[in-house]
Amino acid sequence: IRSSRSPSKFNTLIDSAMQQIEIACIEMRRIAESIRPQEKSILSSDRSANTIYGSINLTDEGWLHIKLNTLLPHYKIIGGTQYISDSISRLLDIFVSSGVILPCYKKAFLGIVEHCSVDCCEAFDSDNKGYKAVVNTLKGRLFEDDNQFELSLGLFTVSDDENCCHIYVLPVEESAKFMWLKAEGGL
Repeated sequence: IRSSRSPSKFNTLIDSAMQQIEIACIEMRRIAESIRPQEKSILSSDRSANTIYGSINLTDEGWLHIKLNTLLPHYKIIGGTQYISDSISRLLDIFVSSGVILPCYKKAFLGIVEHCSVDCCEAFDSDNKGYKAVVNTLKGRLFEDDNQFELSLGLFTVSDDENCCHIYVLPVEESAKFMWLKAEGGL
């Protein structure tokens, strides 16, 4: 594509268009959910819920596990985290509406494990990923605050052909077990 605009202006236009598409996607999801006939329960017998955008369950250890069927966006994408926040909120709401009581930790460990191939990764540095959307969506529901004394955070990447993001929330005192399971490939 040839353009007389500078690369910076062109990228800004693309980011703005992507933001509008994301907002439209979220609004279409809201509209579809408002007209969808109610089912008895979306929760399966193993106390997990699956949707097109992700799944949620309690692990055998009692940890909350959310799988998003997408990667975290680069933090520079304007509004690129709204879809992530909306998906997590919806999964939590499904759980609560099905009668599951969400754990709420005084001190929590949040482990975010992205599975992706090298060729699809837009942000190689963990601090350039939209992980704050995850933290801010969970804050007040699974832990009181996200300050350094109440929340510990781990950002991990696994080279994999499946592009998805696994989010684990657990008591901070069980973070060593989380790290061991991750190192052994048990997550």
